[in-house]
Formats: sequence, C-alpha cells, structure tokens
Amino acid sequence: MANKQKFFYVATFDDEEPFSFWRSSIEIDPKLQVADLEEALAAKYAAKSHDTFAEVYKLNRLNRLTPRTADKEFSNIETLLQNATSPTADVLIGETFREKQTLVVLVRRHAFHAPVPLVEDRGDSEVKDVVSQLRQDFSKYVKGVMEGKTPSVAARSTNYNEIQGSDIPLLDGRFNGRAGGQTVAPPIEIYHPVFGAFSERCKDPKLEVPNDVLCHTASLLRSVSKISVQEAPRDSETRGILAKILGVSFEHSINAAPALFQIKGELGNGGSDPSVQASFYYARFYCNIERAEIRERSCCPAFLIGLAGPWLVIMGAVLTSRVITQRLSPYEWLGCSRVLDDDQVLQVARRLYALRLSIADLKEYYQNLPSPDVEHDHIHPRFCPCIKSFSLDGENVQFVYVQPLERDPSSVTFKAIRSDTQSSIVIKFARRYGEAAHKWMADKRLAPRLLTCESLGEKYDNLLLVVMEFVEGQTLYDAYDSTEPLPEYVRYGVRKALDVLAQGDFVFGDLRRPNVMLENETENEHEDEELEVPLEKRIRFIDFDWAGREGSDLRYPFHLASVVRRVSGALEHDPITRVHQDKMFENL
Repeated sequence: MANKQKFFYVATFDDEEPFSFWRSSIEIDPKLQVADLEEALAAKYAAKSHDTFAEVYKLNRLNRLTPRTADKEFSNIETLLQNATSPTADVLIGETFREKQTLVVLVRRHAFHAPVPLVEDRGDSEVKDVVSQLRQDFSKYVKGVMEGKTPSVAARSTNYNEIQGSDIPLLDGRFNGRAGGQTVAPPIEIYHPVFGAFSERCKDPKLEVPNDVLCHTASLLRSVSKISVQEAPRDSETRGILAKILGVSFEHSINAAPALFQIKGELGNGGSDPSVQASFYYARFYCNIERAEIRERSCCPAFLIGLAGPWLVIMGAVLTSRVITQRLSPYEWLGCSRVLDDDQVLQVARRLYALRLSIADLKEYYQNLPSPDVEHDHIHPRFCPCIKSFSLDGENVQFVYVQPLERDPSSVTFKAIRSDTQSSIVIKFARRYGEAAHKWMADKRLAPRLLTCESLGEKYDNLLLVVMEFVEGQTLYDAYDSTEPLPEYVRYGVRKALDVLAQGDFVFGDLRRPNVMLENETENEHEDEELEVPLEKRIRFIDFDWAGREGSDLRYPFHLASVVRRVSGALEHDPITRVHQDKMFENL
C-alpha cells in the first residue's frame, strides 16, 4: 500500500456568500490524480441530504493563503475563478509536502431531491406560496431565455456548457461538469400523447407509406449523400425535399409551430450540434412574447428535426418550468453507401411518414387549443402531465393537479384532488413499483392506502401510474435535525415496521429519512380522552419504487445517486438485499 502524505488547503462551501473559509488537511496517496483527490474531499464533506462535489483550485499569484486572506480576497465564485485555475497532478504532488498552502477547495452542495412533500403538513397559505413561486420562477426563466445568446451562438460547446451550468439550462441530459445541477427530466411522453404515438407508428408493421413519400425519401438520401462545402445549397435543397415528405412549411408566423428544423451542410459546421441548436431555437421561439398566449394554453409540444449532412435526428420538446428536449430517435445515417439497399429507403420513409402523421396531430391540437381553467391555488397545467384520470374498481376517476411534491423540474410526484370525492391523493409516475410490498404495508397501516398501480401502455413509454391516498404528516427528514441521530424511540418504530416488512419477505431498498413519515395524530373520538397515539403506530413508509421480495431480481437502477450509494453500500444495478436495507437503517 502506498504511503500517504498530508495535503493542506483552505476550503469553503459554495452555497453561502460571502464565502467563509477554513483551514484543513487530508491524507492522500502522493501519486493521486486530481479527480481522485476531489472525490476524497467530496466524501469528507458529504451530507446525507445533499449530493456533494469538491473542486480544487491553484491560486495564480499568492504564495501563502490563510482563511482570513481567502475571506478578504475571494468573497464569491466570480473572484475565485478570476484568480485561480484547476491544478495538474504534478502541482498536487508538490503541494502534499507544504504547510503554506496555495490551494483552495470549493465544496458544492446540491440538495438531494426526494419526494418529500408527500409527507409534509402544508397549510393552504403554503400551497399558494408554492404555486406563486412556480409562476414567478417561470416568468424569470422566460425572461432569461430571451435575454440570452442567440441559438447559433448558444449552441457552441463553450457557451452550451456555460448555459447548462446556469439558471436557464436545457433539460436535455447534458450538464456542466463543474457546476453540477440536474438537467434530466421526466419522459416527455407524459406531457403530450403525440410523442408516444410517433414511437408507436415507427414500430407499426402495418403502417402503409404512400409511394410519393417513398420516392421523395429516396431523393433525400441521394441529396444528403453529396458532400456540402457551403451551407446555403444544402439548406435550400434539403428543406424543399423535407417539406414535401412531411407536408410542412418552413415559414413560421406568430402562431404555434408543431415542428422546428435545424439543417446544416455537414456535421460540425458552425461549431455546434444541430440537435442542440434546434433546442435553443425552440426555447427562443416559444419564450417570445408573441407566443405568450400559447404558453398560457399549453406546454407547447413540438418536434425538432436536426439534419447535418447525411445524419438525421428527431426530438420532442415541451415547455414546462423549463424547456425539455429528448431524442425520439438516435442520429440516423441517411447516406447511400450500399448497393442493393432498398430497405434503407423503406426504413427511413417509415420514420418520416410517422413523423408527418404526428406533426399533423399537433397541427390539429394547436388549431383547437382551449384556454385552461386554472384555479388560483393550483399550478398551471403546463407544469403537469397530460394524464388526468385513473381506473378504480372498473370506474374512470378524474382528478386535478394541485402542485408538484418535489421542488424540481424532474418531479414525477404530484398532489391532486379527486373530482368525485374532492379528497386529496398523490399521483406518481414510475418505471417500476413495489406494488405488493406497498399493499402489504398499507394493510398493516404502515403505508398510505394504494388506490391503483396501472400501466399506461406504449403511448406513455410503458410508465406506471401510481395513485395513493394523501397522508398528512412529516417525513423524518423534516421532523428531525439531519445532522443529529434520530431519537431511539423513533428508530425503534422504524425497526418494528421493517420487521413487519420482513414477515412478507420484502425488502425496502431506499430507507432514508425523506421516505419514512410520521402521520399526524388524529383528534380523539371523545374530548375527555387524552390518549397519545404511540409513535410506532404513526410510522408510514411512502416510496416503494425499490421495494420487493429479496432474490426476485430486484435491483438498484443505473445512475444510482451518490447519497444512496454512501448510506447503503450499493453500486448501480446491484441486487437489492436486506444487507443494504439494514445498512441504511444504521445510517438513518
């Protein structure tokens, strides 16, 4: 094992300005890489309620740095970045033997968003605050997009990286490595059925493609096979052929556009990816004041088509609290590179004809777009999925969304009101769900009553719609200081609930404070009784995405969050075991 050396530095958290620095050290292998050091520092300052990242900087001029000097010289991120750079591994090796440090560690803490409001006890005024905050944030976002760089400039890699680390990123999955932050979003199919319909049509073997579409597609393939040295000829010729195939016009008025295009002579021309430029174009198009009325009526669904030389990509886009763009097809090669390959024309034509039919659906949608009836204390429908009913005992039950239960654009959990009973419910969209485990615990009054767990079918990407009763109370995360251990009587109650779970041979793979709640005490039936409900009878488990029977190929997902890895010891795609559950209990 390599000998370790002590590395000295000053550090600060990034979420409080002006910065407040402290002096510290860490023992490391002197042959480390920068990324290894940053990972070790992130682990040192990790908090259970946050995803934690660490960045190391080398000062450009100062020879010695104390916390007092750092406080004075670097009050915020801007002044730090102006006077420091990321060091090389060689610099770090030299610093491990020095106590007069010239290195700064910036600890970034991003709150780990879990479906906590399912368990929060919120009054009407607080609900209104959430709704009001969403409206204000959306207005600020729209303004930021319009004041930002033009699409062609924004799409260049340096600017794209900067925007993805700002307050107005595209939710397209690409992120700024230093700034962090989430740029993922729920599957776009839940916001409008047209995207799922497009995917279904692409897979439908019975879809008959008209002969003129086949012939125009063959012309398109021949056209893009020519190498282009200038943008304009490619742009004009390709647009003409695509207009015939898709039955669209490339001229946009102040009205809605069901499809937007970005065409480049060759991949890489202009220093940007056409799919990224199309995404920024969509953002500017629908954030324009001329389309304010359309924004007030819908989430502005549209198809984005990027074409660069012989490469084609088709995407879907919506505008919720942020712009969401997702690839509905990978980049597809259109070049005529093989003889005897009529199948290529047939395959590409099928996809383009499916797109034509789907664009026509959106045209009709925009032609008959009503004004939504939005109650003052409910969120605007643009922020919500388009699914507004569920099946219960053979009946179709309608509901209205009230607010998201996660303050994050990636929220898939909502509070809603049933239209028939006016009772509060929770609406959740999931890829998988431990229905049997949830019912087992609900029968023992250790989870909210589960009303339904049903598949939405291929049109909605085969997601599950989970509906349960809304329970008033607090999560353990909200009820207790996260920096302090839970009281023993609370741990005892959770342990008893886990014992009940084990009686059904179930395991709970995400045992963290945001996923366990204390239900509010109900008023006593008789006023003269002053009986306190035992705490263990108020424990409720609320998130069963990773719950099920041990050994049933129950696994953690890929891209498992570091906050879960740290407390469970699990790696992505590991089988979920009772060992993981018990380790999470120890760290609860």
